[in-house]
Amino acid sequence: MSQNAEPIKLLFCTDGIYPYAIGGMQRHSRVLIEELAKTNKVEIIAIHPHKRNVFEDKFKIKEIHVEGINAKKNYILECYRYSKRIYPILEQFPEHIIYSQGLSVWYKIKNVGSRLIINPHGLESYQSITLNDLILGLPFRVIFNYLFSNCAKVVSLGGKLTAILRRVVKEKGKIAVICNGINIPEDFSISERFDRRLNRLNLLFVGRFANNKGISILLKAVKKLNAEGYADKISYRLAGAGPLYESYVKNFQYKNVTYLGSVFDVQLFDLYKSADLFVLPTLYEGMPLVVLEAMSYALPVIVSDVGATSELVDGSNGYLIKRKDVTALKNAIIDFYGLNAEQKNYLSRNSHSKAKNYFSWGCVSAQYIALFRELRKQIK
Repeated sequence: MSQNAEPIKLLFCTDGIYPYAIGGMQRHSRVLIEELAKTNKVEIIAIHPHKRNVFEDKFKIKEIHVEGINAKKNYILECYRYSKRIYPILEQFPEHIIYSQGLSVWYKIKNVGSRLIINPHGLESYQSITLNDLILGLPFRVIFNYLFSNCAKVVSLGGKLTAILRRVVKEKGKIAVICNGINIPEDFSISERFDRRLNRLNLLFVGRFANNKGISILLKAVKKLNAEGYADKISYRLAGAGPLYESYVKNFQYKNVTYLGSVFDVQLFDLYKSADLFVLPTLYEGMPLVVLEAMSYALPVIVSDVGATSELVDGSNGYLIKRKDVTALKNAIIDFYGLNAEQKNYLSRNSHSKAKNYFSWGCVSAQYIALFRELRKQIK
């Protein structure tokens, strides 16, 4: 039997799995594990902090439960302690490749580094906006630099994240660019979305109401657009919750802006279906899942050129704008509003085809399997 035909033995280490832990990395853990299991090319042991099994029996995933992180204590120290609890398990399976989400594998990394792949995801600590961000991110940058120097492979989501990693990861061939994936909706049929539209544009934002999502940039653009006569031509729906939600609702009241609060999958998918344009003027990101979701529903996108967003959006399916630039956002919205139905449908179709052809989980899982096989050859 050839080496490629042999199932890959994988230890998948994560600090949480959706829906028992909420977040982009936690959702990524769940879907990636399931997609890898579906291929029957990977034997997976999932190490996670949940007290119950997460996956259905059909996936044939072995699960090992480890005491999780205490959110009330110092986060960095808790990550280190969590990795210390994981380490004895890694020793029990010396033939397995190790895949680590974030800071899950850290303790005695030099002992396992030759078979370790780290996915740091968004690299938020390297994308400082203010001096305070720079200072707060320093411990994370020091830790990740150490981890990167002692592991075998580092996953980049692409775009500007690859450039960041190249500044700190000097070894040739150590960085593997693998984007996030998306499940293409089976119940959605792409159609000529804009043939039936009237003159009113429905714009959608989905994200956490926090400083980094650029919601204030969007609302400043709304104010300018309304003053320029677009109040009755463009409506905005903002979905999500977070620490700044009440503040935005109180201080930014416009007749054409609706705050939806938290939305869950069914409602969210309906929002994608009924929108005309998706916007995310974020200040820093990894590869935002909401943009991929919007693309899978054939939505043109306006997004800031940060993190790996340039992998997702270009002139063929939307607008890539400078972060923190209210005028650039306003002009992109006006430009899209002025397009005819054929031009809008062109962007719509391209969004859907990019999501399907390059970012479906089938494509992404195949890239991970190729990476695992490459590392297996190196360590044998």
